[in-house]
Amino acid sequence: MKRILIVSTEKHSGKSLLSLALGRSLQERGMKIAYMKPISFEVSYTTGEPIDRDADAIRSLLSLDDDLHDIAPVPLEGPLLREAIESGDRGFRERITSAFDRIAPGRDVAIIEGRNYLGLGVSAGLSDLDLASLLDADVLLLTSYDGEEAIDRILCALRLFEEGPRILGAIINNVPMDRTFNLVSEVLVSFLANRGAEVLGIVPQDNSMRSVGTGEIARRLGGQILTDTDVEQEVRHFVIGAMGPEASLRSFRRTPELAVITGGDRIEIQRAALEVPSLRCLILTGSHRPTREIIEAANHREIPVILAGQNTMLTATICEGMLDRAWIRPGASLRYAVDFVRFNVDIDRMIEKAFDR
Repeated sequence: MKRILIVSTEKHSGKSLLSLALGRSLQERGMKIAYMKPISFEVSYTTGEPIDRDADAIRSLLSLDDDLHDIAPVPLEGPLLREAIESGDRGFRERITSAFDRIAPGRDVAIIEGRNYLGLGVSAGLSDLDLASLLDADVLLLTSYDGEEAIDRILCALRLFEEGPRILGAIINNVPMDRTFNLVSEVLVSFLANRGAEVLGIVPQDNSMRSVGTGEIARRLGGQILTDTDVEQEVRHFVIGAMGPEASLRSFRRTPELAVITGGDRIEIQRAALEVPSLRCLILTGSHRPTREIIEAANHREIPVILAGQNTMLTATICEGMLDRAWIRPGASLRYAVDFVRFNVDIDRMIEKAFDR
């Protein structure tokens, strides 16, 4: 069985999306796969116990019948991490290897999703380097392109792994489709190859993949949905409504698939936003609840109204950060993203390089 650990050199570079794209491609080739996320860095307690929602979604999308507790065996968050540092292993390694032994039999390839970013967990002995050794996996490096820093991160990762485990290669994500793409493909690919990192994929930047659902927005803000609509809307842009209603309306009309962030007491801005066909969500800040008129108008248009607990600027910062990662939620946006990644990654070469164990 081939074992591939996907390691990210920074947060939110697309490990889950790559895992899903790789899994789907291998299944289409007739291969049996296992998927594992040994340590979850973000979990939900909606069922009363810590559940990794992304891992659960990938399990469903890949039609895997493995128990979620084996796919994501360690929901390691702040308190558990402190205990791990203070008291040592706490059985985490044994829990991970036992879970892997249950999901691996009969599979051709195991896709293992690494920690939030490379280096996380070193203090507790639970870093990507530790996981690769523990599960005897080859390593696939993933980085988001942000200039020379991305290349430096890959080279630093090569040094970290130079004593083993084995590096399959690197995938460079989010590369702008301008002269930068030519620089990466014509210069940096050979530069990295000469230093031991074969580039197995260059995924172009595609802003149409930057979106987040309104349900996720409410969860991330710890907000309350005030409307009755249960329609999930996709938001691609956030706009602060802080000017007068006429100026705000002009700005709203120029922005597709937007969410408007404004104070709960800015009734005129709320009315203006609800006139815009491209509005997908209304996010209200402060302690003021909207009027019945606003709620009724939003219900009529099936536009969620979210009451956030933060001030306007903090709310906007949190919301913009949501667009910097790929959300594993079934739908047309995810199908497009998976196909986009698959098209730009040399999966055959990746599998060819991975060792059978």
